[in-house]
Amino acid sequence: MIELRGLEVKAGGFRVGPVDLTVADGSYGVLLGPSGAGKSLVLEALAGVLPAAAGEVRLAGADVGGLTPERRRVGLVFQDGLLFPHLTVARNIAYGMRGRDGREAEVERLAEAVGVHDLLDRHPATLSGGERQRVALARALAARPRALLLDEPLSAVDPEARESLQDLLRRVCRERDLPVLHVTHDRDEAFALADECHVLIGGRLHQQGRPLDVLRRPADAAVARFLGARNVLAARRDPADPSVAVLEAGGRLGVARPLPDGAVTVVIRPEDVRLSAAPAAGAPAATVTRLTLQGGHVLVGLDAPAPLEALVPAAELEAAGIGVGHEVAVSVRPADVHVLTAG
Repeated sequence: MIELRGLEVKAGGFRVGPVDLTVADGSYGVLLGPSGAGKSLVLEALAGVLPAAAGEVRLAGADVGGLTPERRRVGLVFQDGLLFPHLTVARNIAYGMRGRDGREAEVERLAEAVGVHDLLDRHPATLSGGERQRVALARALAARPRALLLDEPLSAVDPEARESLQDLLRRVCRERDLPVLHVTHDRDEAFALADECHVLIGGRLHQQGRPLDVLRRPADAAVARFLGARNVLAARRDPADPSVAVLEAGGRLGVARPLPDGAVTVVIRPEDVRLSAAPAAGAPAATVTRLTLQGGHVLVGLDAPAPLEALVPAAELEAAGIGVGHEVAVSVRPADVHVLTAG
């Protein structure tokens, strides 16, 4: 397995850590965070490319902190694949098998496994981005690694190829019983792949857990905003009713559990904000200020007592005849309001 214990990494004046995380054999871990969070520094320290400032790096139970990258036996795949342009696909894959017998047969097996068997005589310049990443994965696997490290491996791949590569990466992880640590800033990619997400923001590990838990129950406002919650609002408990949050910007929300005394932050994902075209008398209402198409959904800006955003299926919005300037009813189930307490 992959184990990081109190890992700290420095690059100039930027410091990452301490980072504690574990990825078990056959498990897919994703280190998720915005650009500049320090994710690649963690991966480079794990691979031995960058020295750790403190802490331990363990692979298969052994402390590998004093070993060179070659002796750590990790497979590393970068964003652009870093294939040798003067070598064919076959020779790129074989490069990871230097000094071993039976290389030709093993190249054939790996090429078949990652779907590039028909490309063995081609050079990298003639391949698509997705094909190059498949070759890079085969080359990394050719070294028979005890862990697979992926640094933004799908960011330069077109959307059509991305889904099939995600399926391939998950299959490789399972079939070879490899621990995988995948670095990305893409939330959708992380949630499609991860068994466990490790959220790194500003050099600090903010949250770890199953993707759905991280998405629905962010540990703090920074995680909530990064994961697209969008509605992150300051509030206090209603003195007359601990199950009601009074928003600083105006308005009230029911919550599922009694609130503590003092300031809190309430988090509402935009897909949990419900709209209807005809506000009932006395019901909370808002004015639609903007509509932004996002695939099959529309992000709706709302001017309510507290500004809100809702994510609504496009067909549903069209059927309701809701447009900019319309007044709509707004509701949020108490179970969909996540409360963050101060500190």
